[in-house]
Amino acid sequence: MGMLIDGVWCADTDRFMQDGAFIREASTLPANSAQKLAARLRDTGRVVLVASWSCPWSHRTTLVRVLKRLEGIPVALAGGPRVEGYAVTGLGAEWPSDIRPVHALYTATYPTHTGRATVPVLWDKDAGKILSNSSAHIARALDRVGASWRLAPDAQDREIDALNARITQGLANAVYRAGFATAQAAYDAAIGDVFATLDWLEAHLADHRCLLGQQITEADLFLFATLVRFDAVYVPLFRCTRRRLVSYPAVWAYARDIYSWPGIADTCDFEANLRGYFLNDTENNPHGIVPEVPEDDWAAPHDRDRLGPLTVWRDGGIVPFDDRMESACDD
Repeated sequence: MGMLIDGVWCADTDRFMQDGAFIREASTLPANSAQKLAARLRDTGRVVLVASWSCPWSHRTTLVRVLKRLEGIPVALAGGPRVEGYAVTGLGAEWPSDIRPVHALYTATYPTHTGRATVPVLWDKDAGKILSNSSAHIARALDRVGASWRLAPDAQDREIDALNARITQGLANAVYRAGFATAQAAYDAAIGDVFATLDWLEAHLADHRCLLGQQITEADLFLFATLVRFDAVYVPLFRCTRRRLVSYPAVWAYARDIYSWPGIADTCDFEANLRGYFLNDTENNPHGIVPEVPEDDWAAPHDRDRLGPLTVWRDGGIVPFDDRMESACDD
């Protein structure tokens, strides 16, 4: 878990620990608004989304990209052994080599940057700099330039932000706090958050098709990025062993429902998840042993239709979800 210090790569991990608890560093680059990022994204071919198949924070953005029909925005893949963090491919002729560590994008943008070199990032090929390294801001920008219905409409942003915060703190980041803990008390606290959140989700989703009733929102995609990794990765590697995802009938069916939405399955590379966590990042798995994965059938019928048809926000109101909706810009 190295980082850049004054633009130089250092294999430092202690910075991210406190009393045996993992502390996730917030995005440290200056923030661009979703509106400004959306304006750049509309300049076709200029901006590349740099993302990792195995990273759940990256997956949040690729889920929005595919559901909003933005396949025209290119993706450069980050992955492989973490020699100096992620390596990235597919950035083109502006680099002497087509393989570079992600941290080179950060120092190209800010030569004396101090902080983690994370993905996803939006990379401006013409300017040769990062526009954003915030998955939340990138997701909102993609939502503004994709199909004309919205995943995070302005009228509901506070409610969606509150759901995202609860999911991130109680589950998406809590599994990492459990996995990276170096003290029993820190692990116990993290595990308590993980399963309290799953218990809440089980009760909530028993009679809600989505987190906001029948309406598809950004929060559903953010949650899915964690759920799809839970049994195969977080249970064995991060010691989230109290219960598996399939032990929660409503949450498990909800996850399979999302998996069946248009294009979602194409963003899920289960083998890449195993390589990313068990082989490429050896800090938690130094011998590179990949466990057998549970035989979870993600294509099994989910029976969530009984809770009502899926809806989305469009033109200031709720309308039925139709994956054939024509792409259009909102702003």
